[in-house]
Amino acid sequence: MKLYIDSADLSHIEALMKSGVFHGVTTNPLILKAGGIRLAELADFADRVFSLGAREILFQRWGGDETEYYWNGLGLADMSSQVVVKLPATREGLAAAARLSGEGIRTCVTAVYSPYQALLAAAAFAAFAAPYLGRMNDAGRDGHAMIAQMAEALRHTESATEILAASVRSPEDIARLARQGVSHITLSPAVADMLFKESLTLEAAGAFDEAAQELSG
Repeated sequence: MKLYIDSADLSHIEALMKSGVFHGVTTNPLILKAGGIRLAELADFADRVFSLGAREILFQRWGGDETEYYWNGLGLADMSSQVVVKLPATREGLAAAARLSGEGIRTCVTAVYSPYQALLAAAAFAAFAAPYLGRMNDAGRDGHAMIAQMAEALRHTESATEILAASVRSPEDIARLARQGVSHITLSPAVADMLFKESLTLEAAGAFDEAAQELSG
């Protein structure tokens, strides 16, 4: 299992990376805007994230057509071999993903909402296909069922493309996604914090500490 932090807030990233259970960081332009990170600051931001222990960071390209996507994607990839370039599951995004993947650049096809789009990501040799679980549920679709179908389709076609589930709303979603064969999941800091707040675990840890203090006294 590889867990990612979906944030550009360095204070949140630092606190969560210290737990030792997160593999990397995912972003998009909206997340960068919320974190106060400008495009000119991406390289410095990436260096800081890597210094905190992240082994991978996903940046989303920008532009209006395939050519812009491609050249902006090249610029993002030039920052580090640990950068994965995100592109949308549009005609232009997939074309740019295929070109970048053909040059050995790892890509993530994002905003994936159906199994056939996951297969398109695989056809473009993307490293990841990123479906939005919560947003699918919000739109009245069964997000878990859709993602299970995506994972099954990729397995049956023996594709190297992995599902990177996003828009996850609860720890229970993580366990359910894992049962569906999803091993890469990105979480907002709020959901990530929930992973460490199981009440029975905290109660047991407190009891252990209390007993240890009595033994030492």
